Amino acid sequence: MDRWRKDHRSRKRCARDIDGNPSLVHGNATLGTEMKAIWFPSRQVTERLNIFQDQELQDCGAQADLFGGNRHYVQLSAGLFSGRLLAVDVGDLRILIEYSNHRLEKEVKLEGDCFSFVTAVALKPPDIAFGGVTRSTDWVQVCPPEAERVALTPSNTLFIYARLKATALLEHEALLPEVSDWLCDLRKNPVFVTSASLANRLRSNTLASLECLASDAGHDYRAAVKQAFIFGLVTGLNFEWLRQNMIGSPGSTTSRDRFLAARKLLLGKHEDVAKKFKSASKNLGSQRVIEQAFSNQVNMGPLSYARVVRLHNARQKLLDASLENASIGDIAAEEGFWDWSRFTTYYRRQFGELPSETRARFG
Repeated sequence: MDRWRKDHRSRKRCARDIDGNPSLVHGNATLGTEMKAIWFPSRQVTERLNIFQDQELQDCGAQADLFGGNRHYVQLSAGLFSGRLLAVDVGDLRILIEYSNHRLEKEVKLEGDCFSFVTAVALKPPDIAFGGVTRSTDWVQVCPPEAERVALTPSNTLFIYARLKATALLEHEALLPEVSDWLCDLRKNPVFVTSASLANRLRSNTLASLECLASDAGHDYRAAVKQAFIFGLVTGLNFEWLRQNMIGSPGSTTSRDRFLAARKLLLGKHEDVAKKFKSASKNLGSQRVIEQAFSNQVNMGPLSYARVVRLHNARQKLLDASLENASIGDIAAEEGFWDWSRFTTYYRRQFGELPSETRARFG
């Protein structure tokens, strides 16, 4: 508890410095380590208390699985993966903090009975957009039950998630009826609410809640923390409504829509990738327009993107215990890599290790 209080000013200073000087987080792995040290509780705390789930991960797919729900990650940038995920469940509320040192594509479908509120601690300069739109840290993404989204997130970025049962939110006595109606009208469509005050409220409430929960004062105390967190979120939403700031943005652009449509066509059978790209070019615009959409969204061309996805699929098969007897060559061929030398080169460039090293290390 003392350690958390001591570091509280450091957290606030870190967030202020990063927001004021985004160049601090551009490709800086050292800063990523510092961010984790400031924003995550100590290992001594999380290992002592069974309400915390805290793991450091070496594979983005494993991080997605640990997150829970219908979630699929693809590592877009090259190199060894390093991530950390902290989760704490308090009744109807689940708080998560997630860090990754790489650019990721996150395909997510939320549970049918939860709202999710997401914000970032720091964003690097926009060599890639989050949600298809260049953004500062002054936003909260509101995701209703069963929402589906494809998020493209920068490297060395830490995200805060608050998942709340829909009934606990919509039936809260302090929630304005107009805000309740607005939330229900979202249906399955996530929106971005641009608000520094709401984003800061979500960050500060998360930190305060983790500090309190780290004291391990018992179930009644945890219930009080949950109630305080929900009340803070509800009042924040009420203030945004009263400020007439609840219109929100779906985070969509023509380039993003074109990327998502072409992506859907490309992620078919590997032997049809070239043909599907030509088909996408006919249906969605010229080849140059499609290539520009991919460049804007994922910083690579469509065929390179398809290769990264196939490499990721091969990696997940190498990590699958049920496929431990399958040869690496057969797995590569299943994903359309017929040349062993070329597959190994691509794999090592993308993940920072050989396929055999992945199987040996995780096996």
